[in-house]
Amino acid sequence: MKFSQSVRVWLVAAMLGASSAHAEPPAGHIVRDSVERLAQAWNASDANGWAAEYWPDGELTNVLGTVLAGTDQVRDRTADILAGPFRGSHFAFSIRNIRFVGTDAVIVDTDITITAFRGLPPGIEATRTGELLTRMKHVYERRRGSWRIVASQNTAVAAMAAR
Repeated sequence: MKFSQSVRVWLVAAMLGASSAHAEPPAGHIVRDSVERLAQAWNASDANGWAAEYWPDGELTNVLGTVLAGTDQVRDRTADILAGPFRGSHFAFSIRNIRFVGTDAVIVDTDITITAFRGLPPGIEATRTGELLTRMKHVYERRRGSWRIVASQNTAVAAMAAR
């Protein structure tokens, strides 16, 4: 079958576009691995492992709106909740979106499901019986060739929003 020059150019462009549209920059794999390490740390009640994914000046705004500034505060509060209401809980996640902002920043949107918790912090209600759903946004920054979290925001999903 013979194709005209314009059809051949279109076919090549379409094939190249299709393959490159699905290619993820190497940093995408790095931040995916980081989110996986966060889940592993939570499930192992490892607050040090959780905090290790943050830059020393990073901050996390938790589901209660408390701003945890720096890895010490992130680690200490994570240790408190993993020893308290979330002791023995299970953290599962999916990545909803990865967005690159220039060459040294990545925004990662995750959907998190926490199950098997003993209780919830005051003011937080289960999204469904036995489940707390949250939307967590991480901003990763590359410094000296390494990627870590510089900011996170965790928002609980209200029961009526999950219907």
